[in-house]
Amino acid sequence: MTEEIHYVKADPSGNTTILVLDAVPKQEHASLAARLLQPECVGAEQVGFLTWPDKEADVRLDMMGGEFCGNASRSAAAYLLSRSGQDHGEYRISCSGCNKILKAVVVRDEGELYDASIEVPLPRKMDIVSLADNDITYRFYQIELPGIMHFVHFTPSIKTIDKNALWRAVYQYASTRHYEAFGMNLVDRKTLTMIPAVYVAGTDTLYWEKSCGSGSAATAAALAHLCGHNIACEIRQPGGSITIEASYADQSVKHISIGGPVRIETEQSVCIDKEIPGKV
Repeated sequence: MTEEIHYVKADPSGNTTILVLDAVPKQEHASLAARLLQPECVGAEQVGFLTWPDKEADVRLDMMGGEFCGNASRSAAAYLLSRSGQDHGEYRISCSGCNKILKAVVVRDEGELYDASIEVPLPRKMDIVSLADNDITYRFYQIELPGIMHFVHFTPSIKTIDKNALWRAVYQYASTRHYEAFGMNLVDRKTLTMIPAVYVAGTDTLYWEKSCGSGSAATAAALAHLCGHNIACEIRQPGGSITIEASYADQSVKHISIGGPVRIETEQSVCIDKEIPGKV
């Protein structure tokens, strides 16, 4: 038995995202996402499922593992503008892993390209932790965002760092704590360059992402705390840049937003064989 799945593919700063447009039961999200992620099917770094459930939000986004995702939320807002025929718009986004309705602002650029920014929920908790791999200890900001835990490490030179060693240190610590999702962000303070990685427990997937929205938000919070004042800058990532802003007062982060380009392709469909897992 085959099922036709309608979707749109988004590219928020290289963090390729499949937005499924059909109503899919939540218990089938992880298995369907695993098939769609395969390069021979659609191929991307992550999958989200769109619905229009209530009056509070303009769209509801459920990520493949129930996590929160800033880039997918920006993409959902850009998709709404692409459907509207307007040149700009403001949208209320509801995303899995987050109880707050998020405000997104989108401006049409050229062709399939949009500029989309979104406010990000504040960290629930922020600590400094020391994590080790092979007797080498690394210092991380551990930042709990709704639906995902991020670990941010600042380095004087991202070119010489062993990213796999740092990931092992994070994974050995985080994998025993039953997080829905957790990410690592290696940040060069001099060049404002970042290497992000995200692990989603529900789908057992690790991606060294081209860019990461929630990781950028976590980096904004860590950078504001490290500097002790408001910050606004552009973070360069493998797939493109994301702008980050954070306001800081009374030794705490008061507001975070992220933004940047999103490319929205035309709506498409693919037939999935429901009887044979992984077969398209």
